Amino acid sequence: PFQQRGAHEIREIRQFHFTGWPDHGVPYHATGLLGFVRQVKSKSPPSAGPLVVHCSAGAGRTGCFIVIDIMLDMAEREGVVDIYNCVRELRSRRVNMVQTEEQYVFIHDAILEACLCGDTSIPASQVRSAYYEMNKLDPQTNSSQIKEEFRTLNMVTPTLRVEDCSIALLPRNHEKNRCMDVLPPDRCLPFLITIDGESSNYINAALMD
Repeated sequence: PFQQRGAHEIREIRQFHFTGWPDHGVPYHATGLLGFVRQVKSKSPPSAGPLVVHCSAGAGRTGCFIVIDIMLDMAEREGVVDIYNCVRELRSRRVNMVQTEEQYVFIHDAILEACLCGDTSIPASQVRSAYYEMNKLDPQTNSSQIKEEFRTLNMVTPTLRVEDCSIALLPRNHEKNRCMDVLPPDRCLPFLITIDGESSNYINAALMD
């Protein structure tokens, strides 16, 4: 709770800090930010005051958060989204909201994921019962929720390109790959510490956050 000196009214202020945004570009997946937006919304009761959003410049990442928040509400309320006009409206009030094309594309990816996948988070105490329900067959589709989720997952997961795995494909690293069609992308590689400085620091593994 926050109380201003000399005042009798006590107000509660909650601060949320999203740490998954990289120094350059945008997050590779929108899943983390979508979960963050939902968490913020769940902790903001109808009686709460305005939400204050800021980043380093208060335009790029801030704009992404605000647009995603607005579009999630619009999708739920009206069944449609209008990202273009939302960004246009924000820019009429603050310059350079959503600064780059990469951020604009990321917003579309985030809303697409939210609309296709929904909120798939499950409280830890309910995993067992939820898993049981997810495996039940729908008599109309002859499919289960878990199968449908996996189909959606395959649909929204980008396929790795050759250039994404350039380090794994270097000739000096071939012998470290048991199977040449199971390779880690460069962005997820852990690097070994080498003693002589000449040995390859590559290992066929991927860091998971």
